[in-house]
Amino acid sequence: MARWREYLCTIADYAHTSEEWSELKGTKWPVLGACQSAYGIMIDILYLPILSIIFEKDNFKMSCFKIMYLLGIIDFMITYVNSILTGWLAMKGAVYCTHPNIIYISGMVVCALWCSSCMTALLLVANRLLGMTKPSLAVKLFEGRKTYIALTFPILYFIYFLFTAPLVFNSKYLAWFYTPMIFDDGATEYFNHSHTINNFLIVTLTCVVYTPFRWVIGSNLKNVKNANASQLQNTKTQVFLQSTLICAANQVCAVIYVVMNVTEVPNWLIMFAHFTWEFIHGAPVFIYLALNRMIRERFLEKMHWMKGGALRETTSMMPIKKSVSTPVVIIN
Repeated sequence: MARWREYLCTIADYAHTSEEWSELKGTKWPVLGACQSAYGIMIDILYLPILSIIFEKDNFKMSCFKIMYLLGIIDFMITYVNSILTGWLAMKGAVYCTHPNIIYISGMVVCALWCSSCMTALLLVANRLLGMTKPSLAVKLFEGRKTYIALTFPILYFIYFLFTAPLVFNSKYLAWFYTPMIFDDGATEYFNHSHTINNFLIVTLTCVVYTPFRWVIGSNLKNVKNANASQLQNTKTQVFLQSTLICAANQVCAVIYVVMNVTEVPNWLIMFAHFTWEFIHGAPVFIYLALNRMIRERFLEKMHWMKGGALRETTSMMPIKKSVSTPVVIIN
């Protein structure tokens, strides 16, 4: 796969064995790498039953669940690369030239997946915001199979980014960069302008759109019947904390990942950005289970921790204006 000169590890002045490349450019992280892989495996194992719940007929007929399903698949795949594979590479002290094909292909795919997840998250927020403020417009745009048409945008977005410069792992910094760090200079040749635009524009736009979404939820909750003040306040607080935390994590990660590719920053900040990236795609699992009653109860039912019959009688998926136990919208 490494066909271009900029990604060749065998140029005479820079030719080394894999072991030499690891010693020159990398660092082994046996404990931290193992923890990363374990975290990723845990997240993906928990995500599988959640995805199956989202895909259930009664849920999947709603447009937001179709979007959430695509977002979940993207999270699952990104977690495999940025946690499981990254942990394995960190344990081995890997750099691009120790595993060029694996790192090149994985970096190409994970860069495209990240950008696609940003677009899908923006689509999800727009879907929920229109559903609560302009339901007639939401029906025109998302009713029935129209949602699949909307989902072609993040899919095409993914395909586009497959053909841009990939991200490349380096164990010294425990993160993914534009440059494979083969040469001592020339980092600007690898700069991915499209990825940079995505990180500043799409991520920021998503957080901006999420602001009126929080306000709409708070306004709608005032009209909820048969709910006491403490329940409403708890729900509003959960929505606010969820959206603020995930938006902040997205923004911080997106900005640092661009900045660290254009200027020198402390190693701890680079690692913090990568751990934040891992958190972004793992957090939905815990948010679903902690804040979404329907998914939590169906999850426990699948795990045989509770009796299914009793749960089916009490579980409901009510519109946000009628119930304080609503599907939690994930932004990532």
